[in-house]
Amino acid sequence: MRLAYPARLLLGFVLSVLMVAGAWAQEAAQTPDYDAWQAKLEQAQRVLAAESTTEQQLEELRADIVTWRARFLEAESINSGQIETLQRQIDALGSAPAEGESEPEDIANRRSELEEQLADVRAPSLRATEAFSSADGFVREIDKSLRARETADLLSRVDTPLNPLNWAPVIEVLRGLAKQIPSEINERLHGERTLNQIVTNLVGPLILAAVSFYIFVRSRRWASYWEGRVARLGNPSFRMAAIGLVVLLQLALPWAGLVLFTTALSISGLFGPIGLSVLRSIPAAGLVLIVGFWLNLRLFPAEDRQIGRSVLDNQQRAAARWITRSIVPLLGLYSFIVVLGDGLELNPLAVDYTGFIVIVAMAIPLFRLGQVLSRSRFRDDERDTEEEGAAHFEEGAIVLIGRVARVVAVLGVSAGCFGYLNIAEAAVISAILSIALFGFIFLLQRTFARLYSIATTGKDDIADGLVPLLVGGLLGLVALPVLALIWGARWTDLTEVWARVREGIVLGDTRLSPEVLLTLIVVFALGYGITRLVQNGLGRTILPKTDLDQGARTALVSGVGYVGIFLAGIAAITSAGLNLSSLAIVAGALSVGIGFGLQTIVSNFVSGIILLIERPVSEGDWIEVNGQMGYVRRIAVRATRIETFDRTDVIVPNSDLISGQVTNWTRGNLVGRVIVPVGVAYGTDTKTVERILMEIAEAHPMVILSPPPAALFIGFGEDSMDFEIRAIIRDVNFVMNVKSEMNHEIARRFVEEGIEIPFAQRDIWIRNPETLHGASAERKQAKTPSKSPQAPFVTEGDMVDGDGDGDAT
Repeated sequence: MRLAYPARLLLGFVLSVLMVAGAWAQEAAQTPDYDAWQAKLEQAQRVLAAESTTEQQLEELRADIVTWRARFLEAESINSGQIETLQRQIDALGSAPAEGESEPEDIANRRSELEEQLADVRAPSLRATEAFSSADGFVREIDKSLRARETADLLSRVDTPLNPLNWAPVIEVLRGLAKQIPSEINERLHGERTLNQIVTNLVGPLILAAVSFYIFVRSRRWASYWEGRVARLGNPSFRMAAIGLVVLLQLALPWAGLVLFTTALSISGLFGPIGLSVLRSIPAAGLVLIVGFWLNLRLFPAEDRQIGRSVLDNQQRAAARWITRSIVPLLGLYSFIVVLGDGLELNPLAVDYTGFIVIVAMAIPLFRLGQVLSRSRFRDDERDTEEEGAAHFEEGAIVLIGRVARVVAVLGVSAGCFGYLNIAEAAVISAILSIALFGFIFLLQRTFARLYSIATTGKDDIADGLVPLLVGGLLGLVALPVLALIWGARWTDLTEVWARVREGIVLGDTRLSPEVLLTLIVVFALGYGITRLVQNGLGRTILPKTDLDQGARTALVSGVGYVGIFLAGIAAITSAGLNLSSLAIVAGALSVGIGFGLQTIVSNFVSGIILLIERPVSEGDWIEVNGQMGYVRRIAVRATRIETFDRTDVIVPNSDLISGQVTNWTRGNLVGRVIVPVGVAYGTDTKTVERILMEIAEAHPMVILSPPPAALFIGFGEDSMDFEIRAIIRDVNFVMNVKSEMNHEIARRFVEEGIEIPFAQRDIWIRNPETLHGASAERKQAKTPSKSPQAPFVTEGDMVDGDGDGDAT
């Protein structure tokens, strides 16, 4: 039987946890050999005190001491289980008596015995802690010495390369090197033994060289062919996977051809030691060229669709593309010079001077590239209101990179001109490699964005959602160690940072380390996953088969979730071995302050639990609270969401539902009452009206006949005689529909019976009607040129509502 996907996922997760736990169990802490450590300690003191110690010796010594330090860190957990057991036994005896007080003799003896055992058991751990501190101190001393040497080397100064006289020894070295390579080849070709060896072994190198040349020449055509085939694939997922393989072909095939070609030349026997060193330097330079040109085409493509939204327009991308194309060969040449200098152990001054020429040649396009990046802006048609912040961030980051590139190019060349060649190398080369790293991270983030878009929408597009953004941030964090290495950090510096992280921090009697945090996260995630599985099983399989209503099911599932999460947290803390008792006082003090600040939230939380237990309202109920009426859609821990009849959501704090007045129209049953008012004209037979209304109420299918509906003569209104239909209907949710249907039926029956539904009427009595006639005459006279005395005008006192002594109009 196949397991469901959640079950298979949980099973795989449990197996992974068990494997990790088994691996940890196999790494049981062992007692270190402290005699050997003492000997190593004395050796370290001698090496640090000697002035002739090389960096290589310091690195080797540091690696040994780091290994010892890791052993001591593991040994700190020796007898941890026994220590915990003895400590619990001592705590069970109660607090130790204060000064001047006593306790029963048997308890005092038992306490003394347990404390002695605890001291004996703790001795190995304490000794490991002391040795760890000593080893850690020596590692710091070695790191300090290495950093001092690196700083001195970086700030070392030679004669300025701007003086032509300083180039004489450099030219001599280069000239000698240029003569030695042809001399070696000539010597081997004219030597009888070497010539016979070359001729005998000629077939293999020729075949290998032909194959490598064919691969190198055809690799680009093969990659273009398969890239076109991949672009025509219909399935986006297959297309992205195939693109990854094409990228590997674009990078691996040319480099493989280059390596095979240099190998063929190496085994041909034509070259001597210097020539072989030159051949060994070519693959490194070739790799720089291949990767550099590949990044160039991917970061600055000719078409927008190949990279998505970009801060560079077509003209700027074209300029950046040509600039980086000029940087890549120079960077490859520089790597060739460095590798060749290390292989042949050339004069460092010759390597530095020759490299400085290449650095100056690279600094010029680097400065120009910085200018292009500094002027980068998103086009207005590419800006999205929802992504305005992301656009500003990308613009700011690229502009900052451009400005830094310009400053570094100027400072690097200036430092080199004054003789600080190491500073020039570190500045310019590090800046170029950093830009390449940022570009590579950018391509990875865009690739993931396309994969995410394919997985979520099925479209091969670049998604700018939250998940790709978070992945981009994660890639940036992963790139930080690489960036540190580029700018001069040693690998041991990174390992030391990781050692500090592994060491963790001490809170009370608990050490928080990555292992502890990983255990905490894994156990809690496992408990949380089990809780969700139980909730899904209850909500979808078990509870639907019971007689519980929907509200009870939701309350039960929510309660199981809260209990499960609480138990998962307790299990995670216990499994990680966290002892939080020492933080109890601090937590108690904080809880008082937090309680005052969060008392409203706590009140809503408790009210939410009460709602889930007592269930005065349930999801789907029609309620009225604080003047808001609607259906309960969700009861959460803090608040309840109500959907009004206007289809708007109202968030009501749970405390209002507990402490306030709530009307629940559908609690228990859906039966409710409908009231339909109607008025008829005076003079209508009231019994006839009552009979018609009763017939209408009894004929409606939603009206319950027990108790029977009623047609009531309410009273005499200002304009009509008022009646009401009062009836109990089956479902109060349809009260407005029932009222509307009854009004339609009332209007139809009243028309058939000749019953009039009156409208509001008012009789107006004018007190002095002759005043109006006088005013009319005055208006007629006003049309003539002659003047006449002004007629009196009508005031508010001349008109009354009700009885008067004037004529009615």
